[in-house]
Amino acid sequence: MAGSFKNSLETGVIQVNMDGIPGDAGPVLTPSSPSSKYSKSYIPHLDETNSPFLGVVLSFWDNILGPRTRHVWRINQKNVLKSDLLSHITSQVLSCEICRDPYTCDIDYKFYNLPHKGVVVPGYVFSAKGTHDLAVHTLYVVLPSEELKYYLEVHETLDCCFRRLIGKLRVMLERNSFETSIEVFTKSLSECIRVLSLVHTSSLANNITISDTAFSPHHVLEKDFLAHCISSHLMTFCRSLVIGETAERINLVLYTLSMFNNQSERRCSTSFCVKDPQPYHHDFFLQGLIKVDNKSFYPMTEIVVSRYPTTIIDLTSRDVKQTQGYSEHVLRRYETIKNELICLQYGHFEELVVVEQDLHTSTAYPDTLVQTFVKEMYDLPESCNVRGAFIIQFMRMLHKRAQCLIECVKAESNDGTIPMKSPLLKKIRNDLQLHAEGDFRIVLATAEKLKPGLFCFVKNHKGKHDRDQSKNIEIL
Repeated sequence: MAGSFKNSLETGVIQVNMDGIPGDAGPVLTPSSPSSKYSKSYIPHLDETNSPFLGVVLSFWDNILGPRTRHVWRINQKNVLKSDLLSHITSQVLSCEICRDPYTCDIDYKFYNLPHKGVVVPGYVFSAKGTHDLAVHTLYVVLPSEELKYYLEVHETLDCCFRRLIGKLRVMLERNSFETSIEVFTKSLSECIRVLSLVHTSSLANNITISDTAFSPHHVLEKDFLAHCISSHLMTFCRSLVIGETAERINLVLYTLSMFNNQSERRCSTSFCVKDPQPYHHDFFLQGLIKVDNKSFYPMTEIVVSRYPTTIIDLTSRDVKQTQGYSEHVLRRYETIKNELICLQYGHFEELVVVEQDLHTSTAYPDTLVQTFVKEMYDLPESCNVRGAFIIQFMRMLHKRAQCLIECVKAESNDGTIPMKSPLLKKIRNDLQLHAEGDFRIVLATAEKLKPGLFCFVKNHKGKHDRDQSKNIEIL
């Protein structure tokens, strides 16, 4: 009987006999509670042995039965999420949401560390169509407690990915049956979980040294081309896509650019693997793609919906281009995500195709910071230790300049109360000796990561309506 009861817990359905004792003896009356029923599915094409995730769960607040688990995406067949654990987590995540307005469109983030259960749970609370009408839902991820450090490193990437996924799920639940919605949503969810599982074991944060880069005497890369790659990479918030014909050449550039990313950004970056090529993910910092022909095949949809602009480096043609500036990118991102949801609303489940936009060449923004850095780098002895220390010193100098820019903007604008107009901006650039447009964009991009919102305040060429639109992007 004990074994039967244990199996019943795993399936989420418990039968009782005439005496009210769990078991399969005697006539079946009713399950212990309707709230114990939920549907289940597996995430396909996933290497579960290397995945840090235990499962993804969709639950909602039932006005009669309270917190209920609605669907579970299983990942590991060995570590199956038990019904009692799911019930406990669901109750925790939804316990304070009884008074939440179901008509609000906000997506709220929650995080629970449950050491007594051996799991950590990041979750998102939102409103969506329930079994009868609008209801408060939560989509949460279950990880073992020992993966807490990994989760904190990939939190921003997972957050961007799940907010986009939840926007899709809400529209699908509103317009389609629950079974159809789950089937379509599983395809998008599996892609996200698969790439996040990939960086768990094979990100650029693991064992990348200066000897693997173009700064090592064992590798050769043209100085001018390398300088253009680095400067554009820094202008686009250290986010780049490298396209080439061989994996070795792609990885050489990826390893080189990763020296200018911090540890958490390297954690959300991947090298190119011929045996297991991965699709482009919209919020990884460094990725590579093989160029199969001479035609353009940029993954523009994913590039546009990324959090930051992207540098696109073509090793075949030696072109270094970048997408629109950050202010314009925020608006383009909002419009693309909105169009993506409109397509789902009308039943078009295929991926939205974004027409390739005009890309800016890196030479349009001349700089002196990186040009001087590359020249001095090759004047140094070929010892990798010396050159590695020089890169660290360069990035420290860049952060100091970014901090100075932040303080200058605060002082000249009276803590943001005075609009940043051209004469005032010109004065700040002269004070900081950022005369070249490329130098200013590099320092400004670094400052934006230290103080989000600075870029749009300093280089804002949009009207009031556009600014309001950009603020509402998270609603989707």
